[in-house]
Amino acid sequence: MVESYDKSMKVGEEPEKDILPDNELVKIVREKDSERYGEVIERYQTKLFIYLYRLVGDREEAEDLLQDVFIKAYRNLNSFDATRKFSSWIYRIAHNEAVNHIKRKSLKRFIPWESITASKDKLEMSSVAEGVDKVWMRKETSKEVDDAIKKLPFKYRQVLVLRYYSEKSYEEISEILGRPVNTVGTLINRAKKKLAEELAELHKRNML
Repeated sequence: MVESYDKSMKVGEEPEKDILPDNELVKIVREKDSERYGEVIERYQTKLFIYLYRLVGDREEAEDLLQDVFIKAYRNLNSFDATRKFSSWIYRIAHNEAVNHIKRKSLKRFIPWESITASKDKLEMSSVAEGVDKVWMRKETSKEVDDAIKKLPFKYRQVLVLRYYSEKSYEEISEILGRPVNTVGTLINRAKKKLAEELAELHKRNML
């Protein structure tokens, strides 16, 4: 009998392997093959590094924290509730590591984002609030946004990073921060309002 095949594939091309969902991979790591934890690291090292770097602002410190996150996650893997999202669980570990690190260093200012996100377009707003949403949705920033973000309290910076850069849902942010979904929504709205106020002030100054 002739086996069926994908006609869209090129001759000699291997079919792509099905990618296991996170929770299934974690189950295998916990119960059968601990060596496959390396696959978990591969999946999350870039995303978590970017997240940590945006919070602490230093490449070496972010790399060190990333190692701590993966070590802590591995040691506590058996406590992970497989009925929940693994991504939220490991992001919460990363969040806690970053917060503890910042507390230890007593950081009072946020690192500018010029070194993280390319600044291409000048911020133009017919409506300040509308302009903030457009900037975030396009994932673009400007000098004005960088300067405004530096002035925001950490609790507002972290929700904006999770929502608009890490693209987490309200429910995921709720799990990561350990706060009710309603509180997350309130924090995001307040953060956007604060950012809009800072942007408006900076915009006025730049027009002078």
